[in-house]
Amino acid sequence: MNSIKPGEMKDVEVREACRALDTLAHSINKNDLAPKDCDKRGEISWLILKRLMTEDNLFDPVNDVLLPIHGYPIIVDHALCHNAIKCMAQSNQRHLFDKALLILKTLEEHFIESQSKKIRPVGRSYALLLDAARHHTYLSDDMNTLCSRADGSPRAAEIIQNMISQDNAPLDQASFSISLKAILSSKGSQESTTDILASVEPLLLKMEAHNYLPAQVTMTPLLDHLSKRGDLHEITRILNWMEDMYQRKGWRDIRPNRIHFNTLINALSKSKNGGRKAMKLLNKMKVMYSNGSNECARPDLVTYNAVLNAIAKETTSSGNKRSQIDSDIGERAESLLSKMEDGLEGDHIVPDIVSYNTVLSAHMNSHAINAATKVQAILQRMSDRDVEPDLLSYTACINTLAKSKTQGSAQKAEDLLRKLEEVYAVGNEDLKPDVKNNSVIFAWANSSDSGAVQRACQLLNEMELKRKSGDRPDLIPDAVSYTSIIRSFTKQDNDEGVSLKKYILNKAKFNVEDSGLNNVLLLTQIESNEDSGAAAEKAEQVLRSMIKDSQNDPSKIKPNTITFNTVIDAWSKSNAKHAAAKAQEILKEMQILYEKGFPGVCPDTFSFASVLNAFANSPEANSAEKAEELLRHMCKLNENGNTNVVPNTICFATVIKAYSRCSTKGSAEKAESILRWMVSEYQRGNPDLKPNTICFTSVCDAWSKSGESRAIKKVEELISWMENLSASGHKDLSPNQHTYNTLITAVARSKDPMKATKALHILRHMQDVLSIKPSSVSFSNVLNACSFTHGTPSIRQTALKIAIVVLEEALENTAPNDRLNVVYGAFFQTCANLMQKEIEKAKIERVVEAVFHKCCDHGQVDMKLLSQIRRASSKQLYLKLFGNFPTFPNIGIEDIPELW
Repeated sequence: MNSIKPGEMKDVEVREACRALDTLAHSINKNDLAPKDCDKRGEISWLILKRLMTEDNLFDPVNDVLLPIHGYPIIVDHALCHNAIKCMAQSNQRHLFDKALLILKTLEEHFIESQSKKIRPVGRSYALLLDAARHHTYLSDDMNTLCSRADGSPRAAEIIQNMISQDNAPLDQASFSISLKAILSSKGSQESTTDILASVEPLLLKMEAHNYLPAQVTMTPLLDHLSKRGDLHEITRILNWMEDMYQRKGWRDIRPNRIHFNTLINALSKSKNGGRKAMKLLNKMKVMYSNGSNECARPDLVTYNAVLNAIAKETTSSGNKRSQIDSDIGERAESLLSKMEDGLEGDHIVPDIVSYNTVLSAHMNSHAINAATKVQAILQRMSDRDVEPDLLSYTACINTLAKSKTQGSAQKAEDLLRKLEEVYAVGNEDLKPDVKNNSVIFAWANSSDSGAVQRACQLLNEMELKRKSGDRPDLIPDAVSYTSIIRSFTKQDNDEGVSLKKYILNKAKFNVEDSGLNNVLLLTQIESNEDSGAAAEKAEQVLRSMIKDSQNDPSKIKPNTITFNTVIDAWSKSNAKHAAAKAQEILKEMQILYEKGFPGVCPDTFSFASVLNAFANSPEANSAEKAEELLRHMCKLNENGNTNVVPNTICFATVIKAYSRCSTKGSAEKAESILRWMVSEYQRGNPDLKPNTICFTSVCDAWSKSGESRAIKKVEELISWMENLSASGHKDLSPNQHTYNTLITAVARSKDPMKATKALHILRHMQDVLSIKPSSVSFSNVLNACSFTHGTPSIRQTALKIAIVVLEEALENTAPNDRLNVVYGAFFQTCANLMQKEIEKAKIERVVEAVFHKCCDHGQVDMKLLSQIRRASSKQLYLKLFGNFPTFPNIGIEDIPELW
């Protein structure tokens, strides 16, 4: 078999090799073999698997290393790998154990990335390796590594339990944690808490015997498991048992403390009457702390917010239907909030934005008659106490008003929306109204006020006009918008309502898509015939006319591939909502005509690339997934011999771009998966799929905006990969300024309190080590890291100092075409966020004033920056800068000197 060159194994030879490996694994009992024969069987199994993996391009025979698994291997699957792992694990050779462990790790990495059912790790493999580690003391370190990864395998956890009971191998904290979870997962929902604790206690004693005292991380899964039943009596029993174990054994971390209580309260929020139970648990904490029986049980703000959350989510049954929600949850949540505000729960309990938003949600969920009045009052209380409402605050208020039957509620909901729009318009990106328009439309559609239906239609029309004008391209009416309007028609039995209904029905006949919701959309499509969507529509009409005419009269000119591609390209560049779907529809029709033998029509690479581009630019949900599906279809056509369709770098880069623009969870991972697939195909010899820096940077960008905790690590890994490829000769894959900007963005969006320092370090690395000149975007990203730094006064002071240094560098080093207004804006935002109190702002007045004058000298003042300077300035400084303006304090862009 070794004499056969890679890629030249015949099918019969592959089948024979797989059969031989299966025979070695299952036809020979380990107990019937001498140790040297077990070793020989392990060696032969490794040689067979290695040869088959080489055939699948999963093993590099030159460097004798396993390669990452990408795509869908043809030969190798998890059964084949398990057979080899079994033979190798049952040998006595350390190097074979190491190889088996490496195979398992490779399978894990691929499964995490692809969720493939064909090639994945299995519990039996973990069990075999753990069993091998148990019998060989020199493998104890490897056993601990396996323990920390085997959490998902019940069989692996069972092996760990056996190892603990038999004392045959050293164990670590992870081993006990996995074993504890195995015990919990094996217990039925009806088993008593007493029986479960009786099973757990010996394990904890065993931990002590191994010099591992039960820690916080040990107790969390136990508390979470037992509290999910929502039985307060059983929870009390757990707490008493924990206190008893502390008193008897002196285990500090097992004694009930506020972290334990917070875990229990969060779990109770998912149970029937969870809010009432959470309040009882809070009272128990207060008693334990106040009487001195347990100083660790003092509740904190996290505890109170968890109780408020449990109340807000409370239902009268285990279900979560709205009819089952208690109507008094808003009153009960607000009652606790009032005590927090008045200091009755302690000076250290001061409600924050989370507290207020949770109470607002409680009122929203309560469906109480006075809920709308209550949320407006709470919004005012927030402002009175210098707690700035955020988007969640406004959302809860608007939604509550929208559901209210009280006269005037719809107008109040719209007033709040207008306030949001005004704040967003002056530069507060955090208060961007999105689906709030739907709530206000629903409010009017649900209202009995005079002219309510007409107002709902006007708002829908405004949404469409804002989208088309480019003011709010993201503001796209959806099913909720249209459903609300349709519902409003049923309430209009007067002449005006009937007339409006007829108008829409008359318009509906011109809709080539479907009726239903799209019929309502026609109401908002006013004077839009000259946009790109109309141009694509006209182009398609011409195409269809050509097809019809040529079929009826063979002498007529027939559309060809170029004709179809022109129309597909028009749709790909259209701003119409269904542009991508229309482009794909024409591609499908093109394929059908081609298969029927229609002369001159053959989909090519450009046809597919245009549709991919349409999906990448589409605002519709799942457009990125549809782009990937189409790309895979392209590859399949090409593999089956279609030389007209050749997937290339642009096609793959377009799909990566689609995922990088997608805000759906998991999009970054999918973008990276496409990149790795592309690299794998290129390494296998496909020159059309050579990756470039743009592809890598797009994936980095996707991770940086993903919001995931591992975003920084993933971007760093990708940059390291690029650097390695560049060092190996692929100079066009070197990370550039844009690549490192994504890393700074990832750091800026993280929750790391030291992110300002880390962002500055990356900037210095770009400048000093890599000789990459930063742009205004680079400096702005570092300033954003400073702006959103949270932590101690010392940490925030450091962030402010970094911001001042970075601003000075930006003004000295940016190019003439760079957007300095963004840099100035980011700096003022940093000052506003880090120095929020008036006394703090006063300390940096001279800096803010000097920077503002520089900004004016550079002519960089815009509307957004005016808002930012107002937030950054003390009242005295703002008066000094703008007090002479007639419109003070509301300064608009039209009020400032033209030179600014």
